[in-house]
Amino acid sequence: MQMNITKEPTEYCINQQAKNSIKENTERLRNEIIYAKTIIGANLFNAGKTDDAHQMASDVLAIVTANGPPLHRLSRILMKGIKSSCYSHAEYTEKTITLCAGNLYSDQTKSISMIKAYDLLATATPFIQFAYNAINLAILSQSAQYATLHIIDIGIGSGYQWSTLFSLLKGTSFLPKKIRLTGIDLPSTEQALHAVEKRLSEEAKELGIEFTFTPVLGKAEEISFNDIERHQGEFLVINAVLSLHHTATDDAIIHPTRSRDCLLTRLRQLNPHLLTMVEPDSNHNNLPFKERCYEAFQHYMHIFNAFDHLFPRTLKERVILENEFFGRELINILTTDGADRVERHERKEVWSKRLHQADFTYLENVFQRTSRTLRNILPITAPFEMHQSPEALCLNVYKVPLLAASCWQPTKQ
Repeated sequence: MQMNITKEPTEYCINQQAKNSIKENTERLRNEIIYAKTIIGANLFNAGKTDDAHQMASDVLAIVTANGPPLHRLSRILMKGIKSSCYSHAEYTEKTITLCAGNLYSDQTKSISMIKAYDLLATATPFIQFAYNAINLAILSQSAQYATLHIIDIGIGSGYQWSTLFSLLKGTSFLPKKIRLTGIDLPSTEQALHAVEKRLSEEAKELGIEFTFTPVLGKAEEISFNDIERHQGEFLVINAVLSLHHTATDDAIIHPTRSRDCLLTRLRQLNPHLLTMVEPDSNHNNLPFKERCYEAFQHYMHIFNAFDHLFPRTLKERVILENEFFGRELINILTTDGADRVERHERKEVWSKRLHQADFTYLENVFQRTSRTLRNILPITAPFEMHQSPEALCLNVYKVPLLAASCWQPTKQ
Protein backbone atom coordinates (compact mmCIF):
# COMPACT_ATOMS: atom_id res chain seq x y z
CA MET A 1 0.00 0.00 0.00
CA GLN A 2 2.73 2.40 0.90
CA MET A 3 4.44 1.80 -2.44
CA ASN A 4 1.21 2.51 -4.30
CA ILE A 5 0.67 5.71 -2.33
CA THR A 6 4.11 7.03 -3.23
CA LYS A 7 3.81 6.08 -6.89
CA GLU A 8 0.45 7.68 -7.61
CA PRO A 9 1.61 11.35 -7.52
CA THR A 10 4.59 10.47 -9.72
CA GLU A 11 2.37 8.70 -12.19
CA TYR A 12 0.00 11.67 -12.17
CA CYS A 13 2.87 14.10 -12.88
CA ILE A 14 4.14 11.93 -15.72
CA ASN A 15 0.68 11.65 -17.22
CA GLN A 16 0.11 15.40 -16.89
CA GLN A 17 3.44 16.17 -18.53
CA ALA A 18 2.61 13.80 -21.36
CA LYS A 19 -0.78 15.46 -21.84
CA ASN A 20 0.83 18.92 -21.86
CA SER A 21 3.42 17.78 -24.37
CA ILE A 22 0.75 16.30 -26.63
CA LYS A 23 -1.27 19.50 -26.37
CA GLU A 24 1.74 21.67 -27.23
CA ASN A 25 2.69 19.48 -30.16
CA THR A 26 -0.88 19.47 -31.43
CA GLU A 27 -1.09 23.25 -31.18
CA ARG A 28 2.26 23.68 -32.89
CA LEU A 29 1.20 21.38 -35.73
CA ARG A 30 -2.09 23.23 -36.05
CA ASN A 31 -0.26 26.55 -36.28
CA GLU A 32 2.07 25.18 -38.92
CA ILE A 33 -0.93 24.02 -40.95
CA ILE A 34 -2.65 27.42 -40.59
CA TYR A 35 0.47 29.31 -41.63
CA ALA A 36 1.20 26.98 -44.56
CA LYS A 37 -2.36 27.19 -45.89
CA THR A 38 -2.38 30.97 -45.46
CA ILE A 39 0.83 31.40 -47.47
CA ILE A 40 -0.42 29.02 -50.15
CA GLY A 41 -3.66 31.01 -50.39
CA ALA A 42 -1.77 34.30 -50.75
CA ASN A 43 0.54 32.78 -53.35
CA LEU A 44 -2.39 31.44 -55.37
CA PHE A 45 -4.03 34.85 -55.26
CA ASN A 46 -0.89 36.57 -56.48
CA ALA A 47 -0.61 34.02 -59.29
CA GLY A 48 -4.11 34.93 -60.46
CA LYS A 49 -5.60 31.55 -59.48
CA THR A 50 -8.56 33.16 -57.79
CA ASP A 51 -10.79 30.07 -57.61
CA ASP A 52 -8.12 28.06 -55.83
CA ALA A 53 -7.24 31.05 -53.63
CA HIS A 54 -10.89 31.47 -52.67
CA GLN A 55 -11.13 27.81 -51.68
CA MET A 56 -7.93 27.94 -49.65
CA ALA A 57 -9.10 31.11 -47.90
CA SER A 58 -12.33 29.34 -46.97
CA ASP A 59 -10.33 26.38 -45.60
CA VAL A 60 -8.22 28.68 -43.41
CA LEU A 61 -11.20 30.68 -42.16
CA ALA A 62 -12.81 27.41 -41.04
CA ILE A 63 -9.96 26.62 -38.62
CA VAL A 64 -9.04 30.04 -37.18
CA THR A 65 -10.87 32.15 -34.61
CA ALA A 66 -11.40 35.90 -34.46
CA ASN A 67 -10.23 36.09 -30.83
CA GLY A 68 -7.52 33.47 -31.07
CA PRO A 69 -3.76 33.93 -30.83
CA PRO A 70 -1.98 36.40 -33.16
CA LEU A 71 -1.37 33.85 -35.92
CA HIS A 72 -5.11 33.07 -36.06
CA ARG A 73 -6.06 36.73 -36.20
CA LEU A 74 -3.51 37.64 -38.86
CA SER A 75 -4.37 34.63 -41.05
CA ARG A 76 -8.06 35.42 -40.70
CA ILE A 77 -7.54 39.06 -41.73
CA LEU A 78 -5.45 38.14 -44.75
CA MET A 79 -7.75 35.35 -45.93
CA LYS A 80 -10.88 37.47 -45.52
CA GLY A 81 -9.23 40.18 -47.57
CA ILE A 82 -8.22 37.75 -50.30
CA LYS A 83 -11.59 36.03 -50.32
CA SER A 84 -13.43 39.31 -50.79
CA SER A 85 -11.30 40.01 -53.87
CA CYS A 86 -11.74 36.59 -55.48
CA TYR A 87 -15.40 36.71 -56.46
CA SER A 88 -14.74 38.26 -59.83
CA HIS A 89 -11.37 38.67 -61.51
CA ALA A 90 -12.80 41.64 -63.40
CA GLU A 91 -13.38 43.41 -60.09
CA TYR A 92 -9.91 42.59 -58.80
CA THR A 93 -8.14 45.85 -59.64
CA GLU A 94 -10.73 48.22 -58.19
CA LYS A 95 -11.36 46.16 -55.06
CA THR A 96 -7.72 45.55 -54.32
CA ILE A 97 -6.77 49.22 -54.57
CA THR A 98 -9.42 50.01 -51.96
CA LEU A 99 -8.64 46.98 -49.83
CA CYS A 100 -4.88 47.41 -49.87
CA ALA A 101 -4.69 51.17 -49.45
CA GLY A 102 -2.41 50.75 -46.46
CA ASN A 103 -2.45 52.91 -43.35
CA LEU A 104 -3.77 56.40 -42.69
CA TYR A 105 -0.90 58.14 -44.47
CA SER A 106 -1.91 56.71 -47.84
CA ASP A 107 -5.59 56.05 -47.26
CA GLN A 108 -8.16 58.11 -49.13
CA THR A 109 -10.84 57.91 -46.45
CA LYS A 110 -10.44 58.61 -42.75
CA SER A 111 -13.58 57.54 -40.96
CA ILE A 112 -14.33 58.73 -37.43
CA SER A 113 -14.03 55.21 -36.07
CA MET A 114 -10.62 54.79 -37.70
CA ILE A 115 -9.38 58.07 -36.23
CA LYS A 116 -10.63 57.08 -32.77
CA ALA A 117 -8.78 53.79 -33.06
CA TYR A 118 -5.62 55.62 -34.12
CA ASP A 119 -6.02 57.94 -31.13
CA LEU A 120 -6.01 54.83 -28.92
CA LEU A 121 -2.80 53.68 -30.61
CA ALA A 122 -1.29 57.13 -30.02
CA THR A 123 -2.33 57.55 -26.39
CA ALA A 124 -2.58 54.07 -24.87
CA THR A 125 0.44 52.34 -26.42
CA PRO A 126 4.14 53.26 -26.40
CA PHE A 127 4.46 53.11 -30.19
CA ILE A 128 3.41 56.60 -31.30
CA GLN A 129 4.41 58.23 -28.01
CA PHE A 130 7.92 56.84 -28.41
CA ALA A 131 8.16 58.11 -31.99
CA TYR A 132 6.89 61.61 -31.26
CA ASN A 133 8.69 62.24 -27.99
CA ALA A 134 12.04 60.76 -28.98
CA ILE A 135 12.15 62.95 -32.08
CA ASN A 136 10.71 66.08 -30.48
CA LEU A 137 13.24 65.99 -27.65
CA ALA A 138 16.02 65.57 -30.21
CA ILE A 139 14.74 68.57 -32.19
CA LEU A 140 14.58 70.76 -29.08
CA SER A 141 18.03 69.63 -27.97
CA GLN A 142 19.64 70.46 -31.31
CA SER A 143 17.84 73.77 -31.96
CA ALA A 144 18.13 75.34 -28.51
CA GLN A 145 20.31 78.24 -29.74
CA TYR A 146 17.92 79.30 -32.50
CA ALA A 147 15.00 81.72 -32.24
CA THR A 148 13.15 80.33 -35.27
CA LEU A 149 12.33 76.71 -36.06
CA HIS A 150 11.30 75.69 -39.56
CA ILE A 151 9.97 72.13 -39.72
CA ILE A 152 9.23 70.43 -43.02
CA ASP A 153 7.04 67.51 -41.98
CA ILE A 154 6.69 64.70 -44.52
CA GLY A 155 3.33 63.01 -43.98
CA ILE A 156 2.01 65.39 -41.33
CA GLY A 157 -1.35 63.62 -40.98
CA SER A 158 -3.24 64.91 -37.94
CA GLY A 159 -0.26 66.95 -36.76
CA TYR A 160 -0.36 65.52 -33.24
CA GLN A 161 3.42 65.24 -33.17
CA TRP A 162 3.52 69.03 -32.93
CA SER A 163 0.83 69.14 -30.26
CA THR A 164 3.18 66.84 -28.36
CA LEU A 165 6.03 69.29 -29.03
CA PHE A 166 4.00 72.18 -27.64
CA SER A 167 3.21 70.12 -24.54
CA LEU A 168 6.94 69.56 -24.01
CA LEU A 169 7.54 73.32 -24.21
CA LYS A 170 5.07 74.13 -21.44
CA GLY A 171 6.95 75.10 -18.29
CA THR A 172 10.38 75.05 -19.95
CA SER A 173 12.88 77.87 -20.32
CA PHE A 174 13.33 77.19 -24.02
CA LEU A 175 10.66 78.79 -26.14
CA PRO A 176 11.45 79.58 -29.76
CA LYS A 177 10.07 82.93 -30.80
CA LYS A 178 8.72 81.50 -34.02
CA ILE A 179 7.87 78.09 -35.49
CA ARG A 180 7.24 77.70 -39.19
CA LEU A 181 5.64 74.38 -40.09
CA THR A 182 5.45 73.13 -43.66
CA GLY A 183 3.13 70.13 -43.67
CA ILE A 184 3.32 67.71 -46.60
CA ASP A 185 0.44 65.32 -47.21
CA LEU A 186 -1.75 63.91 -49.95
CA PRO A 187 -4.21 66.12 -51.89
CA SER A 188 -7.14 64.28 -50.31
CA THR A 189 -6.14 65.70 -46.91
CA GLU A 190 -6.52 69.39 -47.83
CA GLN A 191 -9.68 69.97 -45.78
CA ALA A 192 -8.29 68.09 -42.78
CA LEU A 193 -5.12 70.19 -42.86
CA HIS A 194 -7.16 73.34 -42.31
CA ALA A 195 -8.35 71.87 -39.00
CA VAL A 196 -4.75 70.91 -38.17
CA GLU A 197 -3.62 74.48 -38.80
CA LYS A 198 -6.35 75.92 -36.59
CA ARG A 199 -5.60 73.58 -33.68
CA LEU A 200 -1.85 74.07 -33.79
CA SER A 201 -2.18 77.84 -34.13
CA GLU A 202 -4.26 77.96 -30.97
CA GLU A 203 -1.78 75.77 -29.08
CA ALA A 204 1.16 77.94 -30.17
CA LYS A 205 -0.69 81.12 -29.20
CA GLU A 206 -1.14 79.82 -25.66
CA LEU A 207 2.64 79.56 -25.41
CA GLY A 208 3.24 82.97 -26.94
CA ILE A 209 4.96 81.48 -30.00
CA GLU A 210 4.52 83.06 -33.41
CA PHE A 211 3.30 80.24 -35.63
CA THR A 212 2.74 79.85 -39.36
CA PHE A 213 1.55 76.78 -41.20
CA THR A 214 1.97 76.09 -44.90
CA PRO A 215 0.29 73.00 -46.37
CA VAL A 216 1.95 71.33 -49.35
CA LEU A 217 -0.24 68.79 -51.12
CA GLY A 218 1.34 65.88 -52.93
CA LYS A 219 3.58 62.87 -52.46
CA ALA A 220 6.96 63.81 -51.03
CA GLU A 221 8.84 62.21 -53.91
CA GLU A 222 6.84 64.28 -56.44
CA ILE A 223 6.88 67.79 -54.96
CA SER A 224 9.44 70.51 -55.63
CA PHE A 225 11.21 71.41 -52.39
CA ASN A 226 12.71 74.44 -54.11
CA ASP A 227 9.26 76.04 -53.94
CA ILE A 228 9.30 75.92 -50.12
CA GLU A 229 10.17 79.32 -48.69
CA ARG A 230 13.37 79.50 -46.63
CA HIS A 231 14.34 82.27 -44.18
CA GLN A 232 17.76 83.43 -43.10
CA GLY A 233 18.89 82.26 -39.67
CA GLU A 234 16.21 79.63 -39.07
CA PHE A 235 16.92 76.09 -37.83
CA LEU A 236 15.65 73.78 -40.56
CA VAL A 237 14.34 70.34 -39.61
CA ILE A 238 13.13 67.75 -42.10
CA ASN A 239 10.89 65.37 -40.18
CA ALA A 240 9.67 61.99 -41.42
CA VAL A 241 7.92 59.89 -38.79
CA LEU A 242 6.46 56.65 -40.14
CA SER A 243 6.20 58.04 -43.66
CA LEU A 244 9.28 57.36 -45.79
CA HIS A 245 8.47 53.65 -46.20
CA HIS A 246 5.59 54.76 -48.42
CA THR A 247 7.97 56.23 -50.98
CA ALA A 248 8.71 54.22 -54.10
CA THR A 249 11.65 51.84 -54.39
CA ASP A 250 12.62 48.75 -56.39
CA ASP A 251 9.65 47.44 -58.44
CA ALA A 252 7.43 50.31 -57.26
CA ILE A 253 9.48 52.93 -59.10
CA ILE A 254 7.54 54.34 -62.04
CA HIS A 255 9.74 57.37 -62.69
CA PRO A 256 13.46 57.14 -61.80
CA THR A 257 13.60 60.65 -60.33
CA ARG A 258 10.85 59.79 -57.86
CA SER A 259 12.56 56.91 -56.12
CA ARG A 260 13.30 56.63 -52.41
CA ASP A 261 16.99 57.31 -52.93
CA CYS A 262 16.32 60.31 -55.16
CA LEU A 263 14.06 61.78 -52.47
CA LEU A 264 16.80 61.44 -49.85
CA THR A 265 19.28 63.11 -52.23
CA ARG A 266 16.90 66.03 -52.78
CA LEU A 267 16.39 66.36 -49.03
CA ARG A 268 20.16 66.53 -48.64
CA GLN A 269 20.27 69.37 -51.17
CA LEU A 270 18.11 71.44 -48.81
CA ASN A 271 21.08 71.36 -46.42
CA PRO A 272 18.91 70.94 -43.29
CA HIS A 273 20.37 71.32 -39.83
CA LEU A 274 18.62 68.09 -38.86
CA LEU A 275 16.81 65.20 -40.52
CA THR A 276 14.71 63.11 -38.14
CA MET A 277 12.97 59.87 -38.93
CA VAL A 278 11.18 56.91 -37.35
CA GLU A 279 10.56 53.71 -39.27
CA PRO A 280 9.30 50.20 -38.47
CA ASP A 281 12.33 47.94 -38.11
CA SER A 282 11.24 45.24 -40.51
CA ASN A 283 11.95 44.12 -44.05
CA HIS A 284 8.89 43.89 -46.28
CA ASN A 285 10.33 45.49 -49.36
CA ASN A 286 12.50 43.51 -51.72
CA LEU A 287 12.30 39.83 -50.77
CA PRO A 288 11.11 36.66 -52.51
CA PHE A 289 7.49 35.96 -51.68
CA LYS A 290 7.99 33.29 -49.00
CA GLU A 291 10.57 35.37 -47.16
CA ARG A 292 8.34 38.44 -47.40
CA CYS A 293 5.48 36.44 -45.85
CA TYR A 294 7.67 35.27 -42.99
CA GLU A 295 8.99 38.77 -42.27
CA ALA A 296 5.52 40.29 -42.41
CA PHE A 297 3.96 37.71 -40.11
CA GLN A 298 6.80 38.02 -37.61
CA HIS A 299 6.47 41.82 -37.52
CA TYR A 300 2.72 41.97 -37.12
CA MET A 301 2.54 39.03 -34.72
CA HIS A 302 4.79 40.99 -32.35
CA ILE A 303 2.44 43.96 -32.62
CA PHE A 304 -0.60 41.76 -31.98
CA ASN A 305 1.20 40.16 -29.03
CA ALA A 306 1.72 43.64 -27.63
CA PHE A 307 -2.00 44.33 -28.05
CA ASP A 308 -2.73 41.17 -26.06
CA HIS A 309 -0.73 42.73 -23.24
CA LEU A 310 -2.39 46.15 -23.53
CA PHE A 311 -6.07 45.72 -24.39
CA PRO A 312 -9.04 43.37 -24.03
CA ARG A 313 -9.49 41.49 -27.30
CA THR A 314 -13.09 42.61 -27.60
CA LEU A 315 -12.28 46.34 -27.36
CA LYS A 316 -13.82 47.95 -30.44
CA GLU A 317 -10.90 50.25 -31.18
CA ARG A 318 -8.44 47.38 -30.89
CA VAL A 319 -10.45 45.31 -33.37
CA ILE A 320 -10.37 48.26 -35.79
CA LEU A 321 -6.62 48.68 -35.34
CA GLU A 322 -5.98 45.01 -36.01
CA ASN A 323 -8.35 44.63 -38.94
CA GLU A 324 -8.50 48.02 -40.64
CA PHE A 325 -5.09 49.47 -39.82
CA PHE A 326 -2.37 46.86 -39.40
CA GLY A 327 -4.44 44.22 -41.16
CA ARG A 328 -4.71 46.32 -44.29
CA GLU A 329 -0.95 46.88 -44.17
CA LEU A 330 -0.43 43.12 -44.10
CA ILE A 331 -2.82 42.65 -47.02
CA ASN A 332 -1.01 45.33 -49.00
CA ILE A 333 2.37 43.71 -48.34
CA LEU A 334 1.31 40.20 -49.34
CA THR A 335 -1.18 40.71 -52.15
CA THR A 336 0.27 43.53 -54.27
CA ASP A 337 3.43 44.37 -56.15
CA GLY A 338 4.72 47.33 -58.10
CA ALA A 339 3.30 50.79 -57.45
CA ASP A 340 0.20 49.36 -55.73
CA ARG A 341 2.31 48.12 -52.81
CA VAL A 342 2.75 51.20 -50.62
CA GLU A 343 3.91 49.38 -47.47
CA ARG A 344 7.63 48.87 -48.03
CA HIS A 345 9.35 48.71 -44.67
CA GLU A 346 13.11 48.32 -44.46
CA ARG A 347 15.39 47.58 -41.55
CA LYS A 348 17.35 50.33 -39.82
CA GLU A 349 20.60 49.06 -41.35
CA VAL A 350 19.18 49.54 -44.86
CA TRP A 351 17.94 53.05 -44.06
CA SER A 352 21.35 53.86 -42.60
CA LYS A 353 23.03 52.74 -45.82
CA ARG A 354 20.63 54.80 -47.93
CA LEU A 355 21.20 57.91 -45.81
CA HIS A 356 24.97 57.56 -45.87
CA GLN A 357 24.83 57.21 -49.66
CA ALA A 358 22.77 60.42 -49.77
CA ASP A 359 25.60 62.15 -47.85
CA PHE A 360 24.00 62.23 -44.40
CA THR A 361 25.84 61.48 -41.16
CA TYR A 362 24.25 59.91 -38.11
CA LEU A 363 24.21 62.21 -35.08
CA GLU A 364 25.63 60.26 -32.17
CA ASN A 365 24.73 60.90 -28.53
CA VAL A 366 21.56 62.88 -29.31
CA PHE A 367 19.29 60.33 -27.67
CA GLN A 368 21.75 59.75 -24.82
CA ARG A 369 21.44 63.44 -23.91
CA THR A 370 17.66 63.26 -23.87
CA SER A 371 17.25 59.72 -22.52
CA ARG A 372 16.47 60.69 -18.91
CA THR A 373 13.70 63.09 -19.99
CA LEU A 374 12.36 60.54 -22.45
CA ARG A 375 12.22 57.82 -19.80
CA ASN A 376 10.36 60.18 -17.46
CA ILE A 377 7.82 60.96 -20.17
CA LEU A 378 7.47 57.32 -21.21
CA PRO A 379 7.46 55.05 -18.17
CA ILE A 380 7.91 52.00 -20.39
CA THR A 381 7.51 48.64 -18.69
CA ALA A 382 7.78 45.02 -19.82
CA PRO A 383 7.29 43.69 -22.43
CA PHE A 384 8.44 47.05 -23.88
CA GLU A 385 11.90 48.55 -23.59
CA MET A 386 14.06 51.19 -25.25
CA HIS A 387 17.40 50.08 -26.63
CA GLN A 388 20.20 52.10 -28.18
CA SER A 389 21.62 50.30 -31.19
CA PRO A 390 24.17 51.59 -33.73
CA GLU A 391 22.57 54.51 -35.58
CA ALA A 392 19.11 54.19 -34.02
CA LEU A 393 17.15 54.28 -30.79
CA CYS A 394 14.77 51.31 -30.83
CA LEU A 395 11.50 50.51 -29.15
CA ASN A 396 11.50 46.78 -28.46
CA VAL A 397 8.66 44.46 -27.55
CA TYR A 398 9.60 41.07 -26.14
CA LYS A 399 13.24 41.93 -27.01
CA VAL A 400 12.39 42.46 -30.70
CA PRO A 401 12.90 45.97 -32.17
CA LEU A 402 9.71 47.26 -33.78
CA LEU A 403 10.49 50.97 -34.26
CA ALA A 404 13.79 52.72 -34.95
CA ALA A 405 14.29 56.48 -34.40
CA SER A 406 17.31 58.28 -35.79
CA CYS A 407 18.74 61.77 -36.34
CA TRP A 408 20.95 62.84 -39.24
CA GLN A 409 22.69 65.90 -40.66
CA PRO A 410 24.48 66.60 -43.93
CA THR A 411 28.00 65.22 -43.88
CA LYS A 412 29.44 68.65 -44.76
CA GLN A 413 27.52 71.59 -43.37
